[in-house]
Amino acid sequence: MLSAVRTKTKYRVLIVDDDREINNYVKSELETLYKVSQANNGREALEHILTKKPDLIISDVMMSEMDGITLCRKIKSNVNINYIPVILLTAKFEDRDWAIALDIDADAYIVKPFNPEILKKTVSSLLSNRERLKDKFHTQLEGKIEPIELKAYDDVLMEKVLKIINDNLSNPKLNVEMLGDSVGFSRVHIHRKLKELTGQSPRDFIRMVRLEQAKNLLNQKNLTISQVADAVGFVSLSHFSASFRELYGISPKEYMEGMKD
Repeated sequence: MLSAVRTKTKYRVLIVDDDREINNYVKSELETLYKVSQANNGREALEHILTKKPDLIISDVMMSEMDGITLCRKIKSNVNINYIPVILLTAKFEDRDWAIALDIDADAYIVKPFNPEILKKTVSSLLSNRERLKDKFHTQLEGKIEPIELKAYDDVLMEKVLKIINDNLSNPKLNVEMLGDSVGFSRVHIHRKLKELTGQSPRDFIRMVRLEQAKNLLNQKNLTISQVADAVGFVSLSHFSASFRELYGISPKEYMEGMKD
């Protein structure tokens, strides 16, 4: 629930921790600076993030009902929310824990017990960096600096990649190797190139295209969810529904019911 305390900024921060005392402590340190929401575990937090899209997330690592590592991985692999900064709080302090945090693209890693001023400065720094990126993007759109454009070769490559995916949309065997072979790239090369152009791995990009096309088919209202799942290459209906919810925050059934309103 959002705090009623008057805040100094518009930024919305979500705190995720199943330890109520720590959750409330972090909230008390930040609620005069930001609009603070709270979640008790990763699963509850993910639902909130998909629908509310907070400006920053502070999560404990060790939690029931989806831990902080899994939560961070799901956030950073979802194109709709992967721009949101994530700070992980943990009692661990080993090299392999740092390596895991870096591998899942966590934006900061703070060890408990922590100095609240360090936490505040980390939050402020991440939000400021995000704001600078947004300002730079808007400046480019306004033409104040020379815009960054894809090279013609990259345009052609992306058109080819999208055509291959759409032409094989119903084929559940479409994967990174098949996509790479079709454009004449190795698995490593196609992974690096798509990551560079889209910010996503080939697997995530293929899944996103499948789900975007699924949403378009659901808009037609004359197909069942099972027919749509088959049409976009999902063998399992439960996997399709789970993937759809993970990307859009609602199930295919809920999406179809919303279209009737």
